[in-house]
Amino acid sequence: MKQGSEVWVKTCQQTKDGLIKESTMQGSTVMKWLHRFLTTVLLLLVIGNVAYRYYVGPPYNDALFKTQQLSEDTWLYVTKYQGGGATVSEVYRYYLAGEIQKDIVKVLGNTAPFLTADSDNASITKVGNRVTVRMTGRIYDFTNSVFYTSDGEDIIPSIELYAARSR
Repeated sequence: MKQGSEVWVKTCQQTKDGLIKESTMQGSTVMKWLHRFLTTVLLLLVIGNVAYRYYVGPPYNDALFKTQQLSEDTWLYVTKYQGGGATVSEVYRYYLAGEIQKDIVKVLGNTAPFLTADSDNASITKVGNRVTVRMTGRIYDFTNSVFYTSDGEDIIPSIELYAARSR
């Protein structure tokens, strides 16, 4: 064995004839460089994926389905998932926000929906600071924690959900 930073690994293998064959290889240095290379490749893949998702835009393949003004400072936006087919049920995402002038789907792609369901028949009203949602259908996701800005004013409405399951 050599002295210093290099380590020589001695391996023994038995052949079919029953003879023992010795071989040596430089183990530590090879493993260090292999580890560095693989770590660099994985890091570049992760950074590339994050950059791609950031610049591509919304994470969903949605189209604007419905826009409704609920009050002076609150708008309801509903998007519909465009993917799937016969085996995938309809998916509607409901958003509360101030009025959005341009690129509505792109702006909503950077916002979390407060309701995701398989139904487009939700009846949504706003009185004061209370938003009431009444619907029939399957609910995939719901949160009553919504924050948005309208005309420079921060708005945090209270959301009530009344749902009945469909058969």
